Amino acid sequence: MNLYIYGLETDFTDEQKQKLHEKFAKVIFLDRASYESAMRDHEPKVLALDPDISGWELPNETIAKIPNLKAICLQTTGYELVDGRCCREHNIVVTNVPHYASVSVAEKCIFMALALAKRFPLYQREGKMSYAPEFIGDEMWDKPTDIIGFGEIGHALARRLEPLVGNKEICYYSHNQNDPDFHYWPFEDMLERSEFMFITISKNPESTALFDDLSKFNKNMKIIVVSNGFEEITKRLVEKCEAGELGGVAFESDDPAILNHSYNGNIFVTPHNAHCTKEALVWMFEVWTDSMLGIVNGEAINQVDWIL
Repeated sequence: MNLYIYGLETDFTDEQKQKLHEKFAKVIFLDRASYESAMRDHEPKVLALDPDISGWELPNETIAKIPNLKAICLQTTGYELVDGRCCREHNIVVTNVPHYASVSVAEKCIFMALALAKRFPLYQREGKMSYAPEFIGDEMWDKPTDIIGFGEIGHALARRLEPLVGNKEICYYSHNQNDPDFHYWPFEDMLERSEFMFITISKNPESTALFDDLSKFNKNMKIIVVSNGFEEITKRLVEKCEAGELGGVAFESDDPAILNHSYNGNIFVTPHNAHCTKEALVWMFEVWTDSMLGIVNGEAINQVDWIL
């Protein structure tokens, strides 16, 4: 079985590379999203994708042209960059790297929330101290705080919010009402009173539908978006904030035009670096390598359980 890694060879340790070379017939590293060599290769193969190399997508037409593709090993926790239905139709296993950055992302969420609470974006643009009413910040303690999506990141966030907000104010919305230490609350009931809302939910038609109608979101709400695939929703939230109908929006982007744009209102944009800590990256490459080895060993580690 051959392995095509769309990622930088220098990102892997010598030990990881040695394990891969011992198990796979060929290990090919590619630093750009060029799939021609994989399309010409009729041997059983695995694709391992770093989204920064693959461009955060692997089109269905590309998948269909790669013969004998047995698995796609994603470097990410999210798996929106491939089509689950297409992979199922072609009997392709998909794996991800779950939970590696839960702490890193949770800490970034708190950083972004504090930036909005203290009106940091306004001071950045002003370049000096101001006592104008719109510059006066909020304390987070005792404020209604809601987490949309209560997986590993949501749980890690809730634990770190406790000393900052207070347990009684932390509510979550999720398919699974699975944590007695925090309070489940229906999404619609959050909209009138929430002051801080964190979007950590995976993208799917049901989760994005929650944000079809933004009219019920109260004007004091400050929303922090770290979920992948919510770009269009974030754009609408920013427009609502610039119109004075939200208390603030914080999100990540790698688009220079967005990062350098001068927004009106309490809008905080950073590079897409919530996952980027030394600890998280070391763990991510370890799990990613194990996922590739699992395929050639006949046991899919961290196989994605598609809900279609």
